[in-house]
Amino acid sequence: MATDTQIRRAEPPIVPSARHQPAPSAGGKPKDPYFSNAKFILIVLVVCGHAWALVMGDNDIVRGLYYTLYDFHMPAFILICGYFSKSFTARPDQMQRLIAGVLAPYLIFSILYGTQRIWTGGEFKLSLFHPYYLLWFLVALFVWRLTAPLWRRIKYPVAVATIIGVAAIVLNLPTEFDFGRILQFLPFFVAGMFLTREHFTMLKRPVFRYGGLVLTIGLTVAAIMFNRSLNRNWIYFNEGAPQMDVGIAMGLGLKLVLLATSVILVATFFAWVPDRQLPISRFGDLTMYTFLLHGLVIKGVEASGLYDWPPTQTALGAVATTVGAITVALLLMSPPVRWVTRPLVEPRLDWMFTKQPSTTTAR
Repeated sequence: MATDTQIRRAEPPIVPSARHQPAPSAGGKPKDPYFSNAKFILIVLVVCGHAWALVMGDNDIVRGLYYTLYDFHMPAFILICGYFSKSFTARPDQMQRLIAGVLAPYLIFSILYGTQRIWTGGEFKLSLFHPYYLLWFLVALFVWRLTAPLWRRIKYPVAVATIIGVAAIVLNLPTEFDFGRILQFLPFFVAGMFLTREHFTMLKRPVFRYGGLVLTIGLTVAAIMFNRSLNRNWIYFNEGAPQMDVGIAMGLGLKLVLLATSVILVATFFAWVPDRQLPISRFGDLTMYTFLLHGLVIKGVEASGLYDWPPTQTALGAVATTVGAITVALLLMSPPVRWVTRPLVEPRLDWMFTKQPSTTTAR
């Protein structure tokens, strides 16, 4: 799903620099805890979502919550990524950080997940062109970040990105690099680029907070009642209507409806994110560890057969799974885990790049 200097605002919010503790920005202003809180909450929800997939079975309540969660948690994360991409211009130093912070972890964890599949699937399986499990996000983020300068140059960028994202539903979307998600999630990234802090503050108004809460409850109830009639790939944003055996007209209509529900849920989420320093705020820059590592835990537990045990498929099992997911999310951000896995999550690649000349001039 960055250092604390102004220049590192271009870094993806789930690709932090855990080597640095939160500090004032280059302008002397303290780090905004609002986004730190949002990133922490979202990464915990990501882990919960992957864990719920193992226990929801025929439980309509868990399935409904799962569908609701997937309709907003990645769009919200991607919107934050766009927000922190405002200053990306593809300068050499920014490209170096993008390669080290996104592309290198993609390659490293593709190998790690491929190796784990010896245990979970019986063979080593690696395909860099077909991102495995959660790694699609790093590919998408790399592509979106590279296109950031373009979106600042064209007219009506959010409208254009939305047209692209909606129109993609009529295609047989290729699986290479999970291209369907790159296109369909694009509007959230571009919208984030053009939001200001004042937009998020505006969501704190009662009309948005409580109105959004009422709508969110209604959408969640609808998801609980009707989730069995909706192909799960609609909320994964990864396939086109033809791939889901849906006509073009119905596909476009359903896509617009789901996009509208995503916007409502995302706005409601940000309306309720705490806007003050909290104990969880310090975890906001550590989410990359949880993001990349938790998939190994989820896939390992799934392969162990634990979730085939009948009690895990009950309501109490779902609650226990949720508590376990939150615990895993926190443990993966703990100092011992970060110390051990830092070379994998935050590889130092300075040796690959030439040293940039200083921009300062002598007096």
